Amino acid sequence: MTIIDAILLGVLQGLTEFLPVSSSGHLVLMQHFLGMEEPQVLFDVMLHLGTLGAVVVVYRQSIWSLALTSISTSVDRNFYRHPIGAVKSNMNLKLVWLILVGSIPTGLIAIAFKDQFEALFTKPGTVAAMLIVTGLMLQLPRVRRDKANANLPLRTWHTPLIGIAQGFAVAPGISRSGSTISVSLMLGISPQLAAQYSFLLAIPAILGALVLKLKDIAEVTPAAAIVGTLTAFVAGYIALRILLAMLNRGKFYVFSYYCFALGGAVLIKMAW
Repeated sequence: MTIIDAILLGVLQGLTEFLPVSSSGHLVLMQHFLGMEEPQVLFDVMLHLGTLGAVVVVYRQSIWSLALTSISTSVDRNFYRHPIGAVKSNMNLKLVWLILVGSIPTGLIAIAFKDQFEALFTKPGTVAAMLIVTGLMLQLPRVRRDKANANLPLRTWHTPLIGIAQGFAVAPGISRSGSTISVSLMLGISPQLAAQYSFLLAIPAILGALVLKLKDIAEVTPAAAIVGTLTAFVAGYIALRILLAMLNRGKFYVFSYYCFALGGAVLIKMAW
């Protein structure tokens, strides 16, 4: 793998990991139409670590607070005597709980449908159709403006629904951020909280996927891995800031037009 390839894949991963346009879907289409080889597993892991670093930087204060709360709670005997009361009375502890609850359906779906999802990585036509599905999901909050403007707090029963959306986003063409944030907005959660929960929920999902890939790691040029990781981090940080700005302006849906255009163009090309 050349340095140029590493930069291109790093930019692709960084931008599409957070913008609601499906990073895995873009990778499948790039491989199919541009003849680019699939990244080696180690390189793919490094790219994901780069984008994960972008999440950590943007949400560093929240992550630090959650980490400190988790550590202090784990050594607090009172917590084990009254766990439910402790969760209800501590906002950070409640958010940790909600992340755990939301991660369960994601993991179960990813494991149960692993073979089916992997098979889709060789079907660009299906990926194109899934991009159109993503576009439709991005439009849903506009249909339910009453819910989208409700600004409700995140509740326990919300999180399995969001986790299910994240689980099915393992399929290439379905955007993880697009599906989780759209579901959150449909439930009446504020855009800021929807984004925060979506990207905090992504952390265990990304780490879990990386652990599963470690057994297949192969050698890759160190320079390419470093360049790809740094590129993915920078592109991911920029993409995350763009997404948050668009959410704050109520323009989250505009990414749907890109999904419609790309998915439709691929389907038309394949039909010819």
